[in-house]
Formats: sequence, C-alpha cells, structure tokens
Amino acid sequence: MRQPETVSFSFPKPGKALIGMMVVIACILVMLAVGGNWADANVSGIASPFVGDTDKVFGGQIWRLFTAAFIHDPTRPGHLVTTLLGLYFLGTPLEDRWGAKKTLLFLIGSAAFAFALQAIVGAIIPSMGTQWLGGLGMVEAVAVAWALQARGQTVRLFFVLPVTPMMLVGFIFIMSVLSLLARSATPEGLITPFGGMLAGYLFGDGSPLRRFFLQMKLRKLQAQTTGLRSSARSRVGAPPLRIIHGGQKDPPKDKRYLN
Repeated sequence: MRQPETVSFSFPKPGKALIGMMVVIACILVMLAVGGNWADANVSGIASPFVGDTDKVFGGQIWRLFTAAFIHDPTRPGHLVTTLLGLYFLGTPLEDRWGAKKTLLFLIGSAAFAFALQAIVGAIIPSMGTQWLGGLGMVEAVAVAWALQARGQTVRLFFVLPVTPMMLVGFIFIMSVLSLLARSATPEGLITPFGGMLAGYLFGDGSPLRRFFLQMKLRKLQAQTTGLRSSARSRVGAPPLRIIHGGQKDPPKDKRYLN
C-alpha cells in the first residue's frame, strides 16, 4: 500500500496574484490603523462605504460583497495575520497550479460568495450578523480548494503538526460549528466561514460545477463529431464520379463525369 506523501511547510514563493492581494490588504489596514490611532481620523467613516452591511447590500450596494474582504479590524492585529498566513501557505500551491488570473478570480469570487450567504442568512436571522468584514471566508475557500487538489499528502501545520488536507478541512469546519454554537462571531460573521468552505468546494478542482462544465463541453464535442460523421456518410451515398478517357470528340455534358 502506498504511503502518503509527506510535504513540509517550507517558505513558499507566492505569485503575482497572492502578493498583490496580501499587499493591498496589509496596506489598507496600515492606513486605517495609522489614521485612527495616530492621526485622529474617523476610521469608521472612511471604511463605512466598503464594509459589509446586509441592509445596504439588499438596498443595491452590491460592491460591498467584494470590498469587505479587503477591510480588516485595525484594533485586532490577529485578524490581519490570520488572513495573510492562510493566503500565503495555502494559496501559493493553488496559484502555482492555476496561474495568477484564475487565482485572483477565485479569491475575489469566493469572498463575495461567502459574504452573499452571510447577507442572506443575516437578513433572515439578524443575530447571525448584519455587518461583516475581513478575509476569513476567502481563506477558508482557499483551504478547501487546496485540500481537494492535495489529497494523499501530509503537511506540517505551523511547521510542526502533521495533518492531512481532509484533517485540516475537518478542523476548520469543527471550529466554525463551535463558533456558531457559542455565537462567538468573528468580524466576518457567523455564516461567512461556511460560505467560504462551500465556495472552495464549488469553485475548486474536482468541484461539481467544474464536472458539469466539462460534461457539457464533452457533449458538445460529441454532437459535433456525430454531425461530421453524418455529413461524411451522406457524401459517400452521393452519385459517384466517373473518369472518361481522353480522345473523345463530344464528351457527355453530365456533371458527374470528369474530363
């Protein structure tokens, strides 16, 4: 029986998409922290148009689903650090596999999907959180997507604890459930983590959406192949061409003959 491959968490080299995402997130938090703590700026007013708000999203401010992932709590450094570490360690293998463009679309799309689920549930059950911000949904989407394409490997979490990808997903899920039961919400809200995990499953490698897309593409190719074969058969059944040897003065005018 083949033994699981062991991969140590060395220091990966993120690509352009991850570097850009992490730099933007970090710079925004630094500006908010410096402005609020040292320049007496109205941080809440500055960030207000960009943070998640369920009522305002349903009022038409859809951009908040995308911008809220870039805003982190300037009074909680751990909020930023968790996002950056998750993107750095788990996002780098995905970018190596997908490329910068697909990775960037996945990060932004999964964050918006997770916040959309948070907004829907928050509109029905306000105690689940009606204001939200941060990158936890995006990070959990990355964790699930990474786990789906890293099956059979063993990684060392925090450079020490050996875990399989599915163990990591199980740990994330259990912690999210415990937070929900205890109503110990992160700035992202109680539902966003589940939305992030679902996004990672739906949009990652081996997802049902990807399988559906590939099946539709296969059926289209099969239909085109069938059409070409039918066309070839119809040509085979057409009147055959005949060759007339040269030297005849008045060859037949029938177009079936070649002169």
